[in-house]
Amino acid sequence: MKPRALVIHGPIGCGKTQRALELAERARQSGYRVLGLVSIRVTDGGETTGYTGMDLASGTRFPLVKLTSLVEGGDWRKHGEWKYSFSQAGFERANAILEDAAEALDDETIVVADEYGHIELQGMGIHRGITKVAEALKRGGCLVVLCRTEKVGAVVEMLPEEASVLVVEADKPDFWRSLRDWFN
Repeated sequence: MKPRALVIHGPIGCGKTQRALELAERARQSGYRVLGLVSIRVTDGGETTGYTGMDLASGTRFPLVKLTSLVEGGDWRKHGEWKYSFSQAGFERANAILEDAAEALDDETIVVADEYGHIELQGMGIHRGITKVAEALKRGGCLVVLCRTEKVGAVVEMLPEEASVLVVEADKPDFWRSLRDWFN
């Protein structure tokens, strides 16, 4: 089967992660093995205070990003002027999840990578893991990458040219209809 890539994009808070979770469930019901990770927003009083990673194979969760003002311990690193700090252990785990998924990728597997963002553009975060899955995609399978709209070009550039690529807005009213031919 020809390798496939789906890029789900949109602004912060538009439902990209929810779409990925729904896609993972539908894929499992259709007989696919689902690997990879999603980044679940953590809020307090309507304010985003961080993100927790969730391994889609096991359901286990682990810290990824927190407001710097909430960080305790030596694992967290601040980058630039961002108000968030990043868990070194969390991102190592996220990259390991994606690297393991790259090794397991085949035509019966869908790998989800949430999300390709600012730090990935700088070669940090889950850039290493997404790159491994994109390389593995050459032999078949499916990669789903979530990103903000302004990152779509960078994501598409990472994908092998033999991959069939579909780019869809997360909040598009006919989102599932857009995926009908791609998903089967």
